[in-house]
Order: sequence, then C-alpha cells, then structure tokens
Amino acid sequence: MKKNVYLLSFLAMSLLIGCDDNNDNKNDGQSSNNITITSDQSTLNQRLDLTNSGVISIENGALTGKSAETTNTSFPLVQIAEVKPPVDANGRTLQASHVTVNGNYAYVSYIMRGDAYSGAIDVIDVSDPYKPKLVTSALIPSTDITSLTFSGSNLIIGAAKDVDKDTQLAGNPAIVFNMELSSGLLTDKLKTNYLESRVTTDVAANASNYFAVTGDNGSLFKVNSSTKVIAGKAAMADLRSIALTSDKVVTLSGTKGVNIYNQSTLALQKSFTTSVDVSGAKRTMDIDGTKLFVSEGSNGLGVYDINSGSKLQTIGIATSGEDNVTNAVSFNDGYAFVANGALGLNVYQSATQLNLLGSVGIAGSSNYVKSSGDYIYVASGTGGLKIIKMEKPNTTFASCLTYGLYNQGRDLILNSNDIKSYQGATAINSAIINSGAVLTHCGSIAVLSNLTLNSGGTFNMRGSLSQGKYQQSTPTELIINNNATLQVEGSVVIWGDLRLNSGAKINFIGNTSSITIYGKVTKGTGVTITGNYVDTENKLK
Repeated sequence: MKKNVYLLSFLAMSLLIGCDDNNDNKNDGQSSNNITITSDQSTLNQRLDLTNSGVISIENGALTGKSAETTNTSFPLVQIAEVKPPVDANGRTLQASHVTVNGNYAYVSYIMRGDAYSGAIDVIDVSDPYKPKLVTSALIPSTDITSLTFSGSNLIIGAAKDVDKDTQLAGNPAIVFNMELSSGLLTDKLKTNYLESRVTTDVAANASNYFAVTGDNGSLFKVNSSTKVIAGKAAMADLRSIALTSDKVVTLSGTKGVNIYNQSTLALQKSFTTSVDVSGAKRTMDIDGTKLFVSEGSNGLGVYDINSGSKLQTIGIATSGEDNVTNAVSFNDGYAFVANGALGLNVYQSATQLNLLGSVGIAGSSNYVKSSGDYIYVASGTGGLKIIKMEKPNTTFASCLTYGLYNQGRDLILNSNDIKSYQGATAINSAIINSGAVLTHCGSIAVLSNLTLNSGGTFNMRGSLSQGKYQQSTPTELIINNNATLQVEGSVVIWGDLRLNSGAKINFIGNTSSITIYGKVTKGTGVTITGNYVDTENKLK
C-alpha cells in the first residue's frame, strides 16, 4: 500500500483520516518485524565521515554594516563527524528524522522519502568527545521511524507501518513500539501498540508512562510502561509534537495550537492558539521553565508562557522561501537551537528574550535539531546527521580566575613581547603569537584557520584547544617556529596539519594531557616534546 506522505523541507505527512479499528491495545511479537541489526564495527565505520569536520563559525548576518570585530567570539563549535544515512535492504537511502539522547548514546531514527515505507535506528557512542562511534544500527523494513524517546531502559519508537505488511493494522499505519534494550543497544524485542490514524508523529515519556500523538483526525495516547496497555486517550486533530513537564502533557496541533493536559487523567486544562501551519508538516516544541518554544514553519519560532498562553516573543524567518521554515527547536543549558531549513541552524542565548548569537550553515537543509550535554545533533535530510560539539570550559583553574573574557575580535594578533591572558570560551578565526609574546588561555578555545607561534612566542593553554579543518584543499596549520613553545595542560585537537619547525617546543603539563592530530606532522631538527601525554593518532613519533 502506498503511504500518503510528502516532504516539506523535513518530514511532512499527509495525515488522512483513517478508520478506528478498536485495536489500540493489540501487541505483536518481534518476529513479525524482521529487524536486521548490524554491530560489525568495520561496516559501521564506513558511514562515519570526517570530510567537513573541524572548527566551524557562527555568522551573524544581523550585524550587516558592522565590522567583523563585533561578531560573536564566545561560542566555539566543532563539527566532530557526520553520519551518512543507512541504506535499506533494497538499496534505498533513508532520511534522518529524529534524535534522542540517553547518557553517552545518541539514537537516530530514519524514514523513507516517497511512497515506500522503510526505516532504521542508529546508536552513536559519544563517550570519547572527539571520536564518536556508530556502535549499532537496525533496519526495520516496511516501517517509517518518526520519533524516539526513553521509558526506563526501553526505547519508545513512534512509527508508521505499511498496512499490507501487517494484518493487525486494519488500514491504520500509526503504531508505537516499546523496544527492550541490552546495555543501551538495540534488540529485536518489541511490543507494539496499534493506534488510529496514518502516523505517530511524536512520543514522550516519564517514569511510569509513555505518550504518543498521531496526526490527521488524531489523538494523544497514554501507555502504561509496565503493562504496555493504553491507559488513556484524548482526541485532537492534526497533532505534530508532544512535550512533558512534571505534571502536564503539552501537545501541538497544526490547526488547534497548543493544548495542555493533566498528566494523570489527560483532562484538558488549557488551550491557546499558535500560527496555523501547512498541512502535515512535522514541527517540534521544547520547554525551559515556564517558556514554551514552538517551531511554526514559515512563521518562524514562537515563544509562549506555558501558564498564561501569552506570546512572549516571535522570531520570524529572515528570508522568505519555500524551504526557509522553522522545522524544529531544542533548548539546552541556556541556549536555543533552531533548525531553519535551507537557512541553516540559528543559535540563541536565552535571557528575558532570546538573543541571536548567529547562524551555522548546514549543507542541504537543517531539518531537525536536538541538543543534549555538550552536543548538537542536526538532521540534514538525505545528507544524514551532523554531530557538533560545543567547546565549553569544563575546568576551573584557580590561577586563572582573575583573567578576563576574550574581547579582541575574530583574529588574535599578539605583537612582539605582548602578554595577554583570558579565560572562558573563545572562538576566533586565526591567531598569531609573535616574538617574545605570551598568550595564556584557560577554558576552551577554537581556532577556525591557522594558529602560528613565531620565534620565541609562548602559548600557555589550559583546558581545550580545537584548531583547523579536516583535509582542506589548502590545509589549515598549527605552526610552531624556532624557540616557540606550546604548553598544554588539557586536550588539543588539530584537524589539519601540525608543522614543527627547527627548535620548536611542546611541553605537556600534568598526567592527563592529550593531543589528536588528523592531518600530517612535519618536524624539523631539534624539536623538543616533553611531559606525559596521550597521542591518540600516534602522529608525534
């Protein structure tokens, strides 16, 4: 059976009215799902791509006419990898649709664009900050996987399944799976709830229940995590997204706006309107205290007071266009990340209002975003998943507390014998430390292009340094010249090349420092490397 699905920049589903087959509580066994799980590391490694890895910049187009020195230098980002989308058993490339995170594992769901149903789930291990690993992947035939969340140690999976492949669907493709995990990894042990409508658009969970919403003439469903039996239901048309507070269930309808339910009884407590959206387009919400962030397509991002329903802020789309739409929003640790389709990813700092830090260009389209911990996961359609790391200062050095934040613009130049000291998070384009100059930086610093220490210059780095881009036609370089010294107390990641000219010095301090070099290393005569360190790529031999 063909599915009624179309793509609107990310995933847009034609949620046509389906019949109620009264089979909400039926469960099938895992055998009917024919899941194929791959854990072979050499096979999975082929899908990890470092081509565009390295330091990335945030550009702020709102500063038109102002000098580059006024652009943001306080939010360093590094793209650590891209994950190519899986290919199903019929050779068709799937499309990333959703991400959820549990501990050091990120779980990514996939759908099939077009009429066919086909899906997959990846598990990515990010326990090593700069070396993510795709540790397992499952192909799930005849099923689009639209959304993921956790209930205890189980993975809750929103989906739509080809009705011709499962007689229990009775014309309604919408389902929700409860997958038993094994030490965080995927298994073929599933319990299935059959729901009305064409597709399960989103899922969420608390300690004792999980929730699912279906589109079209859809409903909010509450499922008991222990019994896997549907414990409640509330009808609402055109549901797109779901979010939970400690005692509320918040849903987003493309035509009816936001509805807030009591988590125990599913009694409707409050409703308020948002922008009316195009039919079927998937959107997301996120919550920060009493603020509700709502992606509203061509109308941008809306920020609402969750208690009163009043609109606190509207962030419109800067440039109109069919693919310039706010598809998704994710809030994390004081920052809002907004996926704006062809316009890329916008980053906002949260205060009384969201303040734009700038935009990150995403090749193809920014269709979905999820931020958790130090990471930002961006789905880019058939371009797969981009994993971006926020370079947060994670160590406080007592001797650095008196240092100020960096404020010298996008290009750092220390003239001969200059002495400068900074702390915190710093993002710059390039750096030159000239003869006799001393730069001390405590925290995290990211350098987009070249970093040069000229003769007699010193860079005291405490915390983390990320520098350069991976395999560029004109390679980025970290250059240490004669009698110049790089002192490292922490971790260094060089995405380009390292050039150690004659008499260059690197001194590692303490017992836990490390260096990762992805490019080539050139060493002159009389180079000195001292101290205890881990050379992750064995490039300094």
